[in-house]
Amino acid sequence: MSTENDRRRQRADQRLFATMDDDDQRVTARMEEIRAMNVSTPRDKLLSLRIGKMKQSLRSGDKKHRILFVTGESNAGKSRLVANALAADAAFRKYEDDDGWATPLLLQDAPSPCTQRNFAIRLINGLGFPVRAKIRESEIWPLLEEQLRAHRVRFIVIDEAQRTMKIKDQAELQKLSDSLIGLVDSRDWPVRIILIGVDPLDILRTRDSQMRNRSKPMRLAGIPAQKVGRIEIWIKEIICDHAAFGMPDIDVADTARRLRHACDGNAGSIIELIRAAVELVLKSGRSNVSAVDFAQAYADLTDCEPQDNLFETKLWEALPSGLAKIVKTDDAEDASVNLKPLKPGERPR
Repeated sequence: MSTENDRRRQRADQRLFATMDDDDQRVTARMEEIRAMNVSTPRDKLLSLRIGKMKQSLRSGDKKHRILFVTGESNAGKSRLVANALAADAAFRKYEDDDGWATPLLLQDAPSPCTQRNFAIRLINGLGFPVRAKIRESEIWPLLEEQLRAHRVRFIVIDEAQRTMKIKDQAELQKLSDSLIGLVDSRDWPVRIILIGVDPLDILRTRDSQMRNRSKPMRLAGIPAQKVGRIEIWIKEIICDHAAFGMPDIDVADTARRLRHACDGNAGSIIELIRAAVELVLKSGRSNVSAVDFAQAYADLTDCEPQDNLFETKLWEALPSGLAKIVKTDDAEDASVNLKPLKPGERPR
């Protein structure tokens, strides 16, 4: 069920796109379709299993599967992985019953600054409930719990959750950590929580034994050299299945190795570089992707000199790696964290 804001945005976008020429509209629309298609990974099944364990724990009471931390470097594919898993699961679709519309899944970005108060306000607003500007901190968390019950929320997913680690005051951070534990431990209305973010986020899990005992980590590492076959699958999947193009002149194994080197194994960057080559073919009106398209896509992204284009030279392994890695510049990911794990029984000062 789309919200009024979703519909407003769609109407605004339609007016904007109508000002583009026909060819740009065609390419934009087709690339939107291609980017919306899921690129398969072995992580899909692992995440589905983890989510299944979290569902079971709502009945079994299992502590270890109440919170899931999905971490990895920027553009590792964390958000897309979780979004795909949730979209494919019927448990998270909105439904209507005698009490009105239910929202089993609440998905929001973490606020910045990510205090306990701001965190609760962001979730309440995400449920469409207006929050008074001057609401007291002592009132906000009970209101959140009330709204979770009213909307029958069972899972909460927080993206950009590394923003929690921008909290400098350890006592404030502990308060947020304890409140999250309170949500998953609630006798009245327990929920399950998935936190998505870059590496500093894992400190939130490991610094506190209470959080550690109620959570599982899932770290998305880069593609290692011995798993380059996964990139070969992505090349074929995106070019042939998603874009419906041919690639008769591409050495898939060689291109996969170059893609891994170009992006330093970063999954999201590799996928986007393949899609960038596809977009060039769309713009040209051709039907086959060639090595030249990968070279051009790499040059467009890195502004490299022709002799430094690792899709053109035979000595590509001697060139610097990772120049095509997409790195977010959001300062929320530049968290400088100097927190030490708490000892058993220790409280933050």
